[in-house]
Amino acid sequence: MKNFILATSTLIGTIIGVGMFGLPYAASQAGWGLTLVYLLVLGAVVMLMHLIYGEIVLRTQAKHRLVGYAEVYLGRSGKFIGSIIFFVTLYLALLAYLIIGGEFLSVILSGVWNITPTGGALLVAVLGFTVVFLGLKLTGALEFLMSAALTVLILGLAAQTFKFSGRAESLSFFSPAGNFFLPYGVILFSLAGGSAIPEIRNFFIAGRSRFLKMAIIAGTLVPVLVYIVFTTSVLRLSGSATSPEALAGLAPILGSTWIKYGALMGFLAVITSFFTIGLNIQNSFRLDFGLPKLLSWLLTAVVPVGLFFYGYKNFISILSFTGAVLGGFEGILLLLIWRKARKKGNRVPEYKLKLHPVVVYALLLIFLVGVVYQFIY
Repeated sequence: MKNFILATSTLIGTIIGVGMFGLPYAASQAGWGLTLVYLLVLGAVVMLMHLIYGEIVLRTQAKHRLVGYAEVYLGRSGKFIGSIIFFVTLYLALLAYLIIGGEFLSVILSGVWNITPTGGALLVAVLGFTVVFLGLKLTGALEFLMSAALTVLILGLAAQTFKFSGRAESLSFFSPAGNFFLPYGVILFSLAGGSAIPEIRNFFIAGRSRFLKMAIIAGTLVPVLVYIVFTTSVLRLSGSATSPEALAGLAPILGSTWIKYGALMGFLAVITSFFTIGLNIQNSFRLDFGLPKLLSWLLTAVVPVGLFFYGYKNFISILSFTGAVLGGFEGILLLLIWRKARKKGNRVPEYKLKLHPVVVYALLLIFLVGVVYQFIY
C-alpha cells in the first residue's frame, strides 16, 4: 500500500504543474462548460496514453525511457524522432517551471526577502536540480507530502469562493470571446505525466506490477478532478477578468494575502513536477545513452537554465506549443511503439489493454488535428 500511494502521488505530482494556472484563462476565453468537456475527454485520452506507456514498460525486460523504447521497437529512426520529442518537451516544461516558479517565489517572499522573479527562478533551479541529483526515493517522499499539501490548498481556495457572490456569466458553456480551441493545448500540457510512468514502475517489485495500472488510473483521474475544482473556483471569482496565470485577476477580489496563498499553491505545483521531470531527463541520459550520472545531471540542468537566461520567457506560448504540438507527436509515437511492443516485447506484462482499432484511430486523429490546428492558427 505504501508503494502504491507513493507511485500514485508521484504521478499526481508530475501532472499537476504550471499548466493548471493556464486553465482558468483558457476557460474564460472558450467557455466554462466547453472547457469541462475538454477536460473530461482529454482526461480520458491522456489516461489511455499513460496506460499504453505503462504496458510498453511492462512488456520490456530492460529499463528505458521514451527514447530507449523508441529505439528498441522502432529502430534508429525511432530513437532519433523520440529523442527530439522527449528532450524538447521536457526541457520546455522545465523552462516553463523556472519562469512561473520564479514569479511565485518572488510573490511568496515579498516583504520578507524582496527577490526578483529571476532570483526566484535561480532558487527553483538550485532546489529542483539538487533533489533530482539525490534520486527517486527522496523525490517520491516529497511528491507525496507536496501533493497532499497542494490538494488542501486548492480545497481551501474553493471554500473561499463561497464567501463571494461570484459571477454567474463566467460559468456559461460558451464564452463571447469565441476562442474555442484554446483549452486544447493548455489541457494536454497540464495533464501530461508520461515522464513519470517508468519512474513509478520502480516502486513495484516483480509480480506486483499489476498495481501499476491502478496507480496510473488514480494518478491521472485525481488531477482532472483537481483542475475542475480549481478552474471553476477561479473563474467564478474573476470571470472575464481572469488573467493568464490565474492569480493577478484574483488580486482585486481576494487581496494580497490570498495572492500569496495562491502563489504558494503554484510553487508546490511547480516544484513537484520539476523533481520528476528533471529526474526523467537525467535517467534517460544514463539509461538510453549510457552517460555517467554527473554528466547526465549537468546536461539536465544546463539547458533549461541556459534557455531562461537567453530570454525564452513567454509562458503562454511555451504551454500552447508543448501541449498541442509536442504532446501530439509524443502520443502518435507512443501508439506506434505500443503496436510493436505487443508483438516484439520480451516480457509478459501484468496487464494488457484491449483497444478496438476505432479507438486507436480516434486517438491518432485527435493528436493530428491538434498539431495541424496549432500550426495553422
